[in-house]
Amino acid sequence: MEIRSFTELGAPKAGDGRVIEGYAVVFGQESRVMFDKEKQRAFIEVIEKGAITKDLLRNCDVKALLDHNKQRLLARSNRGEGTLSLELDDYGLKYRFEAPNTPDGDFAVEMIKRGDIFGSSFAYAANEKDKTKVTYSMKDGLLLRTVHKIDRISDISPVVDPAFYGTDVTVRSIEDVIEELSYENKDYLVELNNLRKSI
Repeated sequence: MEIRSFTELGAPKAGDGRVIEGYAVVFGQESRVMFDKEKQRAFIEVIEKGAITKDLLRNCDVKALLDHNKQRLLARSNRGEGTLSLELDDYGLKYRFEAPNTPDGDFAVEMIKRGDIFGSSFAYAANEKDKTKVTYSMKDGLLLRTVHKIDRISDISPVVDPAFYGTDVTVRSIEDVIEELSYENKDYLVELNNLRKSI
């Protein structure tokens, strides 16, 4: 099981209500430089559109967890049914749920509104030995890992310490976020290029 975290550049604005939504996965965008401790190598990852399908989501038990902690359950989609809504579009995997009236639900709403939690993450499995699912190539002198097909998604999580750009989590409407991304991705590309030069 691998975990990938993303963040939108810039803190989200406060919103009303208890609906938490965002993108847990974005398609076709390069991650920041990651490091595989086991294989002692740096790489960038891209998740292709089509790597996640509606059938996959209908066959997984996907939990919305606070910071990937199984003891801090916020919502759940078990084989397409439950309190967690998952939707695929051209941009990525969008999630939405109403925060439960629990200490963790209250904490999530407050921290997201304040901007202290502003990223999303997801945990997934893909068989990298199967070349139809994962391939490797070189780009600008750095290893590029392309994920063509994900075998399983176990959770999506609003996270305290996001590691990669691409998605957001908010307590507001996601439509407000899309307009901001085109401008903010310019900063992402500059930072990514700087990271590549430093490796």
